[in-house]
Amino acid sequence: MRLIAAILLIFTLTACNKPMENPEVKDPIYSDLQTQVTAATAALEGEKKKLEGFEKDLITVVPQTGQIKYAKKRIYESQAAITRLAQEVEYLKLKVEQRKAHAQQSYKKAFAKKEDWPDPKEWTSYQAEQKLRNAKRSWGVKERMKAAGVTIDTGLGSTEGGAEGAKEAGSEAKSGH
Repeated sequence: MRLIAAILLIFTLTACNKPMENPEVKDPIYSDLQTQVTAATAALEGEKKKLEGFEKDLITVVPQTGQIKYAKKRIYESQAAITRLAQEVEYLKLKVEQRKAHAQQSYKKAFAKKEDWPDPKEWTSYQAEQKLRNAKRSWGVKERMKAAGVTIDTGLGSTEGGAEGAKEAGSEAKSGH
């Protein structure tokens, strides 16, 4: 009886130590890329439906009113957006496949070395990269100053709308008040 219990204990301890078959399921980067594919696919389908509506609008446009120009412009812009979104979906699908292969390879290495997987540093750097990639690319001085909390005192009693404040100050000086 003790022999059987010892054999079962040995089998359970050694059976727990085998690698996962699909380690990419546990990879947060792989999961994030899959959600991006889903979102891009949904955006593509939505844009295709908008294009159908624009094409129906083109058929019902009254001739020689100038509306046809705008209807064609909307169709052209929608077709360009569909092309861009289709390219983005394909790109993301390739990234998912690449990440799947990378996850399997890195998991096997980590399993052989008995290290933690997935690497939290890799996830942190991925999040930082995504934050920079998705950041607004605006170089307007006013927006940067507002984000930094810097205000300019023009001496006119207003920190914003300097032109309006200057007009008001000029009209006050002329009226003598």
